[in-house]
Amino acid sequence: MVKPLFHFFLIGGLLFGLRIAIWGPEEPPPEITVTVPASATREEVESRIREAILLAEARRNRWDLRDPIVFRHLVRNMRFIEPDTEEDDLALFGRAIEMKMHERDPIVRARLLQRAEAAMASVPDENLPSEEGLKAHRAAHLDRFQREGKVRFEHVFLSRSKRGDRLRADAETVRSRLGGLDDAQAAHRLGDPLPGVRPVQTSSLSRISRDYGRSLAEAAGRAPIGAWAGPIATVYGLHFIRVVARTPAFIPPLNEIETEVRADLITDIGRGLAAERYDALREAYVVRLERIE
Repeated sequence: MVKPLFHFFLIGGLLFGLRIAIWGPEEPPPEITVTVPASATREEVESRIREAILLAEARRNRWDLRDPIVFRHLVRNMRFIEPDTEEDDLALFGRAIEMKMHERDPIVRARLLQRAEAAMASVPDENLPSEEGLKAHRAAHLDRFQREGKVRFEHVFLSRSKRGDRLRADAETVRSRLGGLDDAQAAHRLGDPLPGVRPVQTSSLSRISRDYGRSLAEAAGRAPIGAWAGPIATVYGLHFIRVVARTPAFIPPLNEIETEVRADLITDIGRGLAAERYDALREAYVVRLERIE
């Protein structure tokens, strides 16, 4: 009996790149026909072939008939087409299948591809990383786990909408007064309220960029410690900042980020397994290519 390849993927050794004949000598290998535009590049052709193979395997596993998302989607389609029907969901699903809706619907197609890709990248228990594997993965990919440094700064904001034509003149006045103030709260009172603006705050440059814009983040990154910088223009108005401390970027110890490192390593393992498994599938299938104008 011909067994779907994913049966081997999901049970036992998961193929591990094993190049074996899935089909016995009495049964020919599966054939698919893939249609592509005449102008399709090699990469586009291979992409179409990959999708066709994964869809064929998904249907060999009957996921188009057993997947709950596919079921709900096709039932919704039928109820949209026949809003007055009194049939139950199972009957409507059966009629959708009889109409071959599952073979043409783009959402069903996307769901089957999603399931197939997930199955290709599934990691068996014997491939799950050990503690030593986690340590080695963290050491080899420090850039993936680096925590961004932070800036602690005092902040004075002048609202463009509130001050209007006086904005620039008011900024000059504030600049002259800031030079004689060492108290963050007193400096803050020279400005206007804005959600998130506090007399002193600690944030990463990426968060500052998200909250206020790139110009303020760049200023916070290069401003000398202890000196007021500004005015810095953003969409909200003008800002003055005084950096009081910087915390450099760092890599947390493994015990603090073990879950993150494990997930990242399992993703990498899954990508490798998916590549091996697809290579075996690609070799097993007979692909007939049709180019159309």
